[in-house]
Amino acid sequence: MRVFKLKFRSALHVDSKGSGNPEVSDEFIRSDTLSAALALSWAALYPNEADDRFFHDPPYQVSSAFPYIGDILLFPMPVWRIWKEIDPKQRKEAKEIRWLSKELFEDVLAGKPLDLRSDRIRKLKNGIAVSKAEMERNPAIERIRAWVKMERQRVSVDRLGIPKEGGLFFFALQFFGPESGLYFLANVEGESLERFRAALTFLGDTGIGADRSSGLGHFEVVSEADFKFKKSEKVPGAVTLSLFNPGAEDSLEKLLQTTAYGLTTRSGWISQSTIGRPPVRVFTEGSYFSAKPKGRVVETLPDRIRDHHKLSLSHSACRDFRAVFLPCAEPPYLKEVSP
Repeated sequence: MRVFKLKFRSALHVDSKGSGNPEVSDEFIRSDTLSAALALSWAALYPNEADDRFFHDPPYQVSSAFPYIGDILLFPMPVWRIWKEIDPKQRKEAKEIRWLSKELFEDVLAGKPLDLRSDRIRKLKNGIAVSKAEMERNPAIERIRAWVKMERQRVSVDRLGIPKEGGLFFFALQFFGPESGLYFLANVEGESLERFRAALTFLGDTGIGADRSSGLGHFEVVSEADFKFKKSEKVPGAVTLSLFNPGAEDSLEKLLQTTAYGLTTRSGWISQSTIGRPPVRVFTEGSYFSAKPKGRVVETLPDRIRDHHKLSLSHSACRDFRAVFLPCAEPPYLKEVSP
């Protein structure tokens, strides 16, 4: 598995829920959005390879794109309880933490509860928690913000350029600091790796998210390396770093023996069209399963639906919900205690 770090040249606006509300923008890019954008970039560069089989089974798997600050990779807060007993006054402080540094996340993977009162855990802006050792290696991160969000006022106009009545609205933008950006993990090997790099570079030049033609969402790949982490021996379960929708190869009985998960609904608009995607219910990042998840690629608009509604679309609008995960010990607070 390889890790790619992206540095954004401009602001970013990603509405993962497809709400159509310009005032809503996510802090990170979900895996199905990133995978679809890479597939379209790959197809633009290598049109002879972009057949129906390619979109149904892309030669890569990607995690969601999470933030980083300096040399510290940030991981999503697991959906289960990771803290030791905390004072009631600290519960609000614990809820505000949305991102864990790699060292803290490795403790979670090993099944170790974290102590919020410990001097080892340092809290930063944007809901980030890092270890004391990471802070000492990157002292500047305490004084800076990894990213900021702001809104710009805009106005809707008609085809003649005349402002519409009540057409004022606000558009959310995310700006990253000089030492910050997004990273993602990818499973891609062999000859596909060079094409994957080319597609990623092309995507950086064309942009991802909303208003790409206006310069938003453009980035450059600043580093690529093998992803290394502390592996716990013989751990039974897994924590997801991507969205996940079970497929034919998944055994729900094994996956859900011991579990903690979040759910979200994925929808939105199909690229280069005015057609909306039907909603798909999926497991979120940071979910724990007692077996290794596989996932599947979902056809949101198969041939029969396109033919029935007479949609002028040449593909099935596939969304990639195959799981990218890390091995994880069973969370201690999920274990059942006999009376």
